[in-house]
This record gives sequence, C-alpha cells and structure tokens, in this order.
Amino acid sequence: MKRQSAGWNGMALRIGIIGAGRTGLAKARRLESLRDVEIVAVADPSRPARDALAGSFGVALTVGDHRRLAADETIDAVYVCSPAATHAPIAIHCLRGGKHVICAPPMAVSVAQAEEMLLAARETGRRLFIALANRYDPACQYAAKLLDADEIGRPFLTLATCLVNEFDRLNDWHDWKGTWDVGGGGILIERGCDMIDLVHHLITEVEAVSAVCTRFAIEPLHKAEDSCVLGLELADDLTAELAMTGAARFSTWPEKYKGFAMRVEIMGLDGSIRVTDTDPRLAIVSKKGGLRMIPASRIKSDLPTDMDRHFVDCILRDEQPLVTAEQARNALKVVLAAYKSSQMKRRVEMIEQI
Repeated sequence: MKRQSAGWNGMALRIGIIGAGRTGLAKARRLESLRDVEIVAVADPSRPARDALAGSFGVALTVGDHRRLAADETIDAVYVCSPAATHAPIAIHCLRGGKHVICAPPMAVSVAQAEEMLLAARETGRRLFIALANRYDPACQYAAKLLDADEIGRPFLTLATCLVNEFDRLNDWHDWKGTWDVGGGGILIERGCDMIDLVHHLITEVEAVSAVCTRFAIEPLHKAEDSCVLGLELADDLTAELAMTGAARFSTWPEKYKGFAMRVEIMGLDGSIRVTDTDPRLAIVSKKGGLRMIPASRIKSDLPTDMDRHFVDCILRDEQPLVTAEQARNALKVVLAAYKSSQMKRRVEMIEQI
C-alpha cells in the first residue's frame, strides 16, 4: 500500500482518470508511482477499456459517464485523457463539480471553450492545469538559461521540427485520431500547442502566422491534416518556422528514429542553440565559447522536471505550475490562427478574432 502524504488533509490526493486509452494508461502508470496519489476512479464510454485500465491498477470505481466523477465528493481531482474535442466540456463540468482538473493538450478546440474553462476555474477556485510538457524538459530549461545569459546574442530565427509516426491510426477510417469532430484536427492541434508554447517561452509571443496544413499522406477523407508548416512572425521583428507531421513512418534523423523526434534550433547573432530529444540533448556554438555538446547526464535544473509530480504538488501545496492555463490558451490561439491561415490561404494576425 502507498504511504500517504500529509499534504491533503492528511490523505493522498484522490484522482479519477477520464479516458482509458493510451494517454489514460500512461498517466495511470505515472500517477500510480506517486506516494501521495491514489487513483480512485476511471471513466470511459467503453466498458472493456475502462475495466481493463481499472483492473491493472486496482481501481474499484469504473463508470461510463464522467459526470459521475464530477459529482463524487470523494474525488479531489481528475486527469482528462479523452479525445481533444471532449476536453473542454469534461473539464468545465468537473471544475463546476468542485474538482481540480489536469487536462492533456490541447485544452480545447476553440478559443471560446478555453475561455469558458478559465472562467470556470476562477469562479470555483479550483485549479486547472494543461499538460504542456516541453517546459518541464531539462534540456529546454537549460536552453532558456543560455538564452537569458545572452550566450548566442540576439536570436533572430527559430527552426522547429516535430516528427510523429501515427500513420496506421490516421489511415484507419474507424479510428478517431486525426478527425475534426472527435480529435479536433490533425497533427497541428495534437502537438502544436506544446511546440508553440515552447517558442513563446524561449523567444517571445507570436504576432502573426502563415500556414499550410494538408492531408498529404493519409487517405481517409474525413481526417484532418497529417502535416503542416507554419511561418511565425514573432514580436520584436523575430521569426520562426515550425514543421510537423504525424505520418513520419521513416526518418533519417535521428539515427535511431522510433516514431517520435523533436528538434528546435535557435539562431542568434553570436551563435546558435539546438535542443533535441536524443543525446546529446543540447548543443551550443558561439563565437566566445566554440562548440559544446551537452548530454542529458550533464544537464541540471533547479526547476520542476516531472510535470505530473509538479501538478500534484501545486494542488497539495498551492504552488504555480511552469505553464499556466492562460499560457496554454495563448498557444491554442496560435494553432487555431494557423488553421484559419491555411483554410483562407492568407496571413493571419493574432489580433484578429479566431
């Protein structure tokens, strides 16, 4: 049995997981390892899926409707791991039911939904967290410190790439992955909020976007984009480019590509910084320091690096997360502006109504 922390009325934080798919399973594994967390309920419309997850973690309460969890006074918080189009309705209902909410990205599929989530959190005094993981990555945190220390001078161009292999699920006509009505869109809304938030954090805010979002490699006609390229105009006359695909079955980079790869390179007047998800995690070249390759073992951070652990701490200790729900909303705005840009085939400014 888990040891219980005295951080929450002397008891463990009691969490219900909403959505028993791959994300729900991954989060259940992580939460189950935390000594001051107890998974007490699973909600999913699919009885086999919720019973399988609950059975794996010894959870007694399984229900088909998330509203049962929202109304259950024995549950302190929920982790929303359902498809994207359901995030906002579920989160709002649970916030109104007095639950703290941790939500997988994207937080919503419209700005109006995101604003309603923020309003529900303010009015109820409950905490709302959006699981944007990049700011919890020690390599990204180290890159931010290098930029703050002016190691590469004034940054002027950021190039970001995200490769994902969801080819089979995207090509499955019966799978919700990549659909507009359930998935909320394709690779852009699935992964874009995290990438945009990292650009906001490392460099500055996006002011305008020009985007091409297309279904290049995926056959089902009801699926959204599998690939996209975004040209981002940032504040202070800076610029960035973001390329993403969910259909990357093959890639020459990294050498041992296994279905996911992320790379961000920031070009400065006096050098450049590159962050990747493979070792060496970070590289920097500058005119004053030459080339340095920094592996994961040498990257230290005094910031939280375990996102889910930190969310629990924020609830138990009333702390602030590295990424606020408002910042997650701002990243979502850029993603939705990119969709608008692609659909209207024009540049879209962030001051426009999205």
